[in-house]
Amino acid sequence: MGLESYRQTPLAYVMFIIQCIILFVLSWPLWAAEDEEPAPADTTEATSQEASTEEGAAGTNETEPQAERQSLVYITPDKAKQRMAETLRHLKLFQREDEIIEMNGNNGPFAGLYLPENTGKPQGGVLILHDIAQHAHWPNTVSPIREYLPDYGWNTLSVFFEQYIQKPMPAIAPPASTTPSEDTAAVNDTQTAPESSENNADNTAENNAPENPEDAAENPATEEDAPAGDALDAIANNIDEVPDFNPAITPELLSQPAIPAEDVFLENMVLRVEDSLNKLNELGQYNLVIIANGYSANWAAKVLEKRLDGSSVGYALILIDAKSSDYPKVALNESLAKLNIPMLDIVTDQSAEMAHSIKTRKGTMLRNQNTKYMQLYLPAIKPDLTQTHNIISRRIRGWLLTNAAGEEIAVKEKNNF
Repeated sequence: MGLESYRQTPLAYVMFIIQCIILFVLSWPLWAAEDEEPAPADTTEATSQEASTEEGAAGTNETEPQAERQSLVYITPDKAKQRMAETLRHLKLFQREDEIIEMNGNNGPFAGLYLPENTGKPQGGVLILHDIAQHAHWPNTVSPIREYLPDYGWNTLSVFFEQYIQKPMPAIAPPASTTPSEDTAAVNDTQTAPESSENNADNTAENNAPENPEDAAENPATEEDAPAGDALDAIANNIDEVPDFNPAITPELLSQPAIPAEDVFLENMVLRVEDSLNKLNELGQYNLVIIANGYSANWAAKVLEKRLDGSSVGYALILIDAKSSDYPKVALNESLAKLNIPMLDIVTDQSAEMAHSIKTRKGTMLRNQNTKYMQLYLPAIKPDLTQTHNIISRRIRGWLLTNAAGEEIAVKEKNNF
């Protein structure tokens, strides 16, 4: 329908105007959006320009990002402390915090769990040492033993060990510092360096030489002729000088060999066992038995070897799946062979590696004529928190009654024994 048709009929003309108004209203948001500024696009462009500016500044100075960059801190969790904290929290939850005892050792305070005997007829004190990756209330072996023996006259003390040492990772050889081309360039520089230095020295001497030798003889060089900066530096260094309290690093100090980490760890473990035995002595226990589980047999053997200087009265040793330490290296069989005391060797591990170690240990004891040594095979204990009267606890109690039972005596009589 053309424009002439709208002019002929007034109603059609009115409809045409209404359609134009509707089209104008519907197209108004599009016109308004075109008139507005594209703020998000400009912001993105500005951000990209700032980022490119910062990258350019970083490219011009490569040392600043390395200096400002914070080094990452890697924290290795101390699992031994975590296990100790969880054990103490467990005992406090069940209102058994009276079993926790704190001892002062040579390397600082440490914690343990102590239970007195419940019969009125004390037999002695038992020190229980847990294995690696365990704690002083380990449910399979340590906890049943320390809770079972007090009902038969034994005072039990189970101590916490610190984190065990780990083998160091193998060292990685550093890459070559220079390439053949760099070595060749360095050789060429060293060959040409003396010639250039000699020429510079000759030129300097000629420039500094006085024109008249007689004037040089009459006016020798004095301290006043020295640069003023050197004198001021010397004075500034001597004003308010702070004394150095640290010992000077001398060649003799550098020549002393550093103590290996494995030796320090072994010494700490031995001191921990020694301090625990001293604590039992302070509590009035002189008939002492050490129950060592796993790798702790190495530290127990070292302590007993040190303590037993000819007299073996009042000591006994019980081993549960004892293993020789590879790092640090400890000759467990040789240390046990030197102990002429009642010794019970309990074996629950039936692996091939353990079988060879047990056979070697028994042969070492027979060669040294240690008649107080006894080897006993028992089935492994399944994890059970309520299994206090297990087979290991009962066999230990029976062996102690036959081979290490004591009686209450006076201190003077004990010292004269």
